[in-house]
Amino acid sequence: MDKKKEPINNGKLWIGFGILLALITPWYFPESFGEVLVYGIPLWALIIIIGSILLSAFLSYVIKFHWMLEEEKEEAKKKGDN
Repeated sequence: MDKKKEPINNGKLWIGFGILLALITPWYFPESFGEVLVYGIPLWALIIIIGSILLSAFLSYVIKFHWMLEEEKEEAKKKGDN
């Protein structure tokens, strides 16, 4: 059985969160990003939409594979008692 630990103790996950959060923050984009349109959507908006989707997928991954839930702890204890 894989040993899971809380994601707060994993530095690699924090780096991933930092990169994705920086990607969805528009204040550092150059002004020219507002002039470039991709299918009628400003480039900065497209980057934020893609970054939001990636952030959602990353959060789902972290919750599924790195988060130790109370139910999992209880199941592990029951299996260990047998």
